[in-house]
Amino acid sequence: MFKVTIMIPTYNQEDYIVEAIQSTLSQNYQNLEVVVCDDCSQDNTWKLINSIKDKRLKVYKNKQNIGRVKNYRKLLYELSTGDFVINLDGDDYFINNMYIKKAVELIRQYDLDLVFSNQTIGYKDKQKSTNMNLPKVMDGNWLFLNYGKNGIHIPHMTALYKRKKAMQLNFYSKDIISSDWESILRFIINSKVGFISENTGVWRQIDGSESKSSNIDKYLINIDQLVSVSTYAEAFFNEKKIITWQNRIISNFLKDIPYSVMSCNVKKIINYAYKNLSITEFISFILHYRFLGKILLGKINTSYSR
Repeated sequence: MFKVTIMIPTYNQEDYIVEAIQSTLSQNYQNLEVVVCDDCSQDNTWKLINSIKDKRLKVYKNKQNIGRVKNYRKLLYELSTGDFVINLDGDDYFINNMYIKKAVELIRQYDLDLVFSNQTIGYKDKQKSTNMNLPKVMDGNWLFLNYGKNGIHIPHMTALYKRKKAMQLNFYSKDIISSDWESILRFIINSKVGFISENTGVWRQIDGSESKSSNIDKYLINIDQLVSVSTYAEAFFNEKKIITWQNRIISNFLKDIPYSVMSCNVKKIINYAYKNLSITEFISFILHYRFLGKILLGKINTSYSR
């Protein structure tokens, strides 16, 4: 029976950490360890962690704050011992106590490298993630090339993956907002991937969290670093497929920029889109935000040349 580690990085999440931990300990899988690493919280997070007693639970606290991505990395490389691992941020929680068991059964049956499922997005009005009609088992290369098409994506909190392979691929090496996706996208290339068509957890989008960053420069750097996965992918796919993939990823991320951020950084975002997207994708992006088209035509006197 494979050993599974559920990794929980946390920092100043006193309102959520107990629910997160309890949701992992309720998983109906025998060979399980839950490892929590508190990144030197300044609130009651550490005290609450230590109030939970369970032989499967291991808790650690960093002597100083090392940041979100380095804490991910420490959990994976230094603190976890499972054959397979899954990362649950300290403000998220599982809602299906059979998920790990089902995922491991699928892994054993088809000799998989990674299994993922759907999630519920918990921000204001809850929404379900958008993976629809995916096969139970799929080729990782197909999944990579279709990533972002019709909402296809791998929620980080549902990705149960081989620990040793992740370490060999230098998981969580880029200190960016989407370090998780950058790592997972490299992982699925030449991998065998499984999908469970159930919502198994809730990903909280909390105002002020890094995933909702209002720093446009940080956001654009994040896109650049995420797209850099294509450099790794060039060894496996032809140039045409890589360019199509790049355009889709950039366009999707640009369209996901919050309106409040978009409206304050119109010129910078339009310039970035024009330089990095094909003409077709650029027009699609402008049409997605109708007000951008009006600004582009009437208010920004910028001379574009390709």
